[in-house]
Formats: sequence, C-alpha cells, structure tokens
Amino acid sequence: MSYKPIVLWAPKAKLASDGACTTILQYELPPAPSTIRPPYQSPNNAEVRLRYVPPLAYFCMKALAEYPDELHSLGPAKLQYQAPHSRDQFDILSALIPTYRPFSPHVNGFDLSLVDPRLWACLVQLYEGLPPVFRQYTLPLSDVHLPLLQAIPSSTHFSLITILSLRRCRILTDDNAVELRHLHTLAALDASMTGLGTWGIQRLAKSLTWSDAEDDRPSQRRGPWGLRILYMRDCMNVDDGILSWLAHFPLLCVVGASSVTVSTS
Repeated sequence: MSYKPIVLWAPKAKLASDGACTTILQYELPPAPSTIRPPYQSPNNAEVRLRYVPPLAYFCMKALAEYPDELHSLGPAKLQYQAPHSRDQFDILSALIPTYRPFSPHVNGFDLSLVDPRLWACLVQLYEGLPPVFRQYTLPLSDVHLPLLQAIPSSTHFSLITILSLRRCRILTDDNAVELRHLHTLAALDASMTGLGTWGIQRLAKSLTWSDAEDDRPSQRRGPWGLRILYMRDCMNVDDGILSWLAHFPLLCVVGASSVTVSTS
C-alpha cells in the first residue's frame, strides 16, 4: 500500500485581475516534493558487495525491508541479536548496514540517518537486544516513509512512539493541523509559538476515528489517540474553549510548557 507524505502547507492568497477587470483571488499550490535526497539515499551510501556468503537471515531482512507494516502477521516471536566478539565474526547489522562498525571507538555516535527507516523499523520489530543507538530514529515530518511507519500496528510486544517538535514552525496553523491525523503513534507534540489554536485542536480531535474491519485485520484506531503530552506555549489563538476538545484525547495528561502546566486525568 502506498501512502502520501505528510505536508503542512499554509496557502497564501493574492489579489489579481483578468482582462475583464474582474478581481480574482489566487492561491498558491503546495510546492512539489523536495528533490533533495535524504541521507539514507545518498550516492555515497550505495550497497556494498559482501566478500562472503551471508546466512539466510540476511536475505530475509533484505526482502522484508519494504514491508515493515506487515511484520506483525509473523506473530510475537523475536530473534535475539548476537553482538560479534571479533571482527571476523558475522554481524547481521554490519552486513545490512555497511557504515555500522561495532568495533569502532565512535560506534555510540553512529549516524542512524544513513539507514533506511523501513529497514530500521524491521530490525527493531524482529530483534531483541539491539545496541542502544538503534532505539530511536529521527526523520523529517515530510519524509516519504513516515506514513508507512505510522501504519505499523501496536501490540503487547511492540509499539512505536512518535515525538514531534514543531516549535516555532510558522507553517503550522489551524488550517493544516489536521494533517497530523496521520501520526497514529503520536505521543508528544510541541507546537509552541505557532499558529495552532483552539480550532486546530478541535479539528485534530475530530480526526480520532476507527478504521473499517477487514477479514484478516480487526478495526483499528486512526489518529493520534495516544497523545500524552502537548506543549502550546505562546500560542495566541488558544482560548478557554480548547479544554473541552483536549478531553477527547483519552491519554493526554500534560498540557502547557515548563513554566505553565495543566494536568488532566
């Protein structure tokens, strides 16, 4: 299944007139997707040929990397990651990610942005005991694979948590805040010093819905049901009416900022 990237866009109106002197209100369309390649698609990050025949697990991970949202169908069973004890010992992470070198003195500063987020999502779902550097992945809101990661269902054995910072984002407004409905694993949102206000929160609250049940998949929650923390410091469009809409988020427990905090239960 293909997913559209999440794009925040604030259309700008401009007055114009045609040949009949009729006043026309023109709006700019959203810009085309960026042609700048993410780090994991850099030409310098091309696939390296291995000098040995890797085990079957290597080829399975390569094949599954495009379907991180379907791994839940394999069940709760997980593999235990075995860290290599020497440079000559096979390491599944080094084989899949040539830039990862477990014996490097700078291994704790490994740049995870060089790893395809789909491969990362497969690794964290299938393997236990991964190095700490693999625990979290940072990528832009507009990344083409982010909606795919949001489609990974949560279970008692695995769950992705999304933390989004849009602090001082001039593009975030009440008009486009509803686009955040695609972040089904959103747990914390910092929208401080933006155009987000009561109406935007109202639209986002109304996006909490349930998907249609299918033969092989039960009905699931759609939208940011898991939102727990919301920072809206210095948002000028907020009034008292926001409180009734905040109550629609069942897990929301912290609202405000470090200086002003309102707790709900």
